[in-house]
Amino acid sequence: MKYRKKPVTIEAITFDELVEHGRKNGANIVNGMPWSFQYAGHPVTHENDDCYLIPTLEGTMKMGRTDMLITGVKGEIYPCKRDIFDATYEAVSE
Repeated sequence: MKYRKKPVTIEAITFDELVEHGRKNGANIVNGMPWSFQYAGHPVTHENDDCYLIPTLEGTMKMGRTDMLITGVKGEIYPCKRDIFDATYEAVSE
């Protein structure tokens, strides 16, 4: 049997948008980079200037500069490689 994903609308941000969110929301800034802050109610931690550690339902995952950070339908967050994101999602007007 074959299955198709149900159409759902998700929110997603880029690495740079995550960095800006951290800067604007009380993160400890080291060398211009936010180190530890909350995003969508979840703790995000700086691993290095090219990687953040993201708590997901499957455990901690790494988000790199080219990845997208998705907020799922139940408020969960998880990083997604850009090529997979582009193949799976398209922009919608609000």
